[in-house]
Amino acid sequence: MLALRPVGQIVAELSTRRREPAAISVTAREALAASLPAGFLSLVDEIGGQEIAGDFMLLNLAQLLRETADRDHPLIALGTQWWVFGTSGTGDAWLLGPTEHGDQVAFLDHDQGTDALSIEMFLDFNQWLQLADLMAQVEHVEQCASGLANVEKITREMNRLSEGLSQRYPYSLDA
Repeated sequence: MLALRPVGQIVAELSTRRREPAAISVTAREALAASLPAGFLSLVDEIGGQEIAGDFMLLNLAQLLRETADRDHPLIALGTQWWVFGTSGTGDAWLLGPTEHGDQVAFLDHDQGTDALSIEMFLDFNQWLQLADLMAQVEHVEQCASGLANVEKITREMNRLSEGLSQRYPYSLDA
């Protein structure tokens, strides 16, 4: 059954998985701490560096710094306002940064090139974790069942997380 799970449950499960540890300098850590939400760094220390679902790779802090620095998108202030904290398997990126709604997640479509603008998802990081977990559930369920009823369940759960998320979601939900 597809359902939004509590963040604590998701984190507990993710923290049991094997992953590569990553260390960054004290200076880099301080710069990130000044730019990102409180608690984000320690959470990424605990669960970063692993795939949650196909389009949801949560980067560790070293990967976050490298991925943010390596992308050329001058219109969205990467490394000052927005930080790449996650990627998809196709080169797209999940961004975290301050907006008028507080610290929020945005999406960056790599197919749009260097002139791409971030697309605000109206999710905070914890909601992004819940979305990633939901999509992991979808991937598991799709091995067993598919069809319109499944898409309706996914859409309903996404919109429970954030009103209109199923319309903003950058990937197809088609069965």
